[in-house]
Amino acid sequence: MAGLILEESESSLAEVAGILGDGGVVVVPSRTNYVLICDAENEKAIARVFEAKKRTKFGPLTLAVPRIEDTEKYVGFPEGFGLPELKRIWPAEISFIFDLTYAFSPRMTMGANTVAVMYQRSCALNRLLEVFGRPVALTSANLSGQGNFVVTREKAIADVGGAVDAVLVNNRDDECVDVEAEGVNPSNTIVDFTFERPYLVRDGAYPPSLLLPVIPDLVLDTDAYKAALAKRLSVAL
Repeated sequence: MAGLILEESESSLAEVAGILGDGGVVVVPSRTNYVLICDAENEKAIARVFEAKKRTKFGPLTLAVPRIEDTEKYVGFPEGFGLPELKRIWPAEISFIFDLTYAFSPRMTMGANTVAVMYQRSCALNRLLEVFGRPVALTSANLSGQGNFVVTREKAIADVGGAVDAVLVNNRDDECVDVEAEGVNPSNTIVDFTFERPYLVRDGAYPPSLLLPVIPDLVLDTDAYKAALAKRLSVAL
């Protein structure tokens, strides 16, 4: 049986924020997916997210911030890219991987010293973050190992509804990525800033070509990223 199902409203946003503050785990719609979220600083809640996902392989949680300016509290910006550049891009359906400088639980990043951060356009997730006032850790609200696809309300409830405290829902189709658009990956685009040059990790809902005026040295070849990552991991071993 799914947890409490709440239609989005001012009162339900406040109720869900209270659940998060008490260490709860909830499902909420973002621009790209229904997502599974918890307080980013609550280690027990983070453990519950992984349990709900049944995640066994490497897959750190993403950090969603309530304000763009909050990002610098948690990560180190690379030379030539900081809040002014970030504000030229966000809000948008794109996550940036930075070096982590804040002492979040290692569970959230699965021991990595980097973290992906996001701040999407208007959606229930952002409105909840405004009320909650603190960052949340999140992942798609489906079981691990199913591949990349849009996680709908029905899918989220079927997969993880029984493991969460609440599901926040709405019918704002205008706040969803157009998954019917040809060639559009409905997930967030991802860029990694933790190498000598920034790399495109995933070509998603935000067109990478729009990044070039702000990140002119961005490597768009995702195979090049895989090679750089493999090299880093081999050196670490």
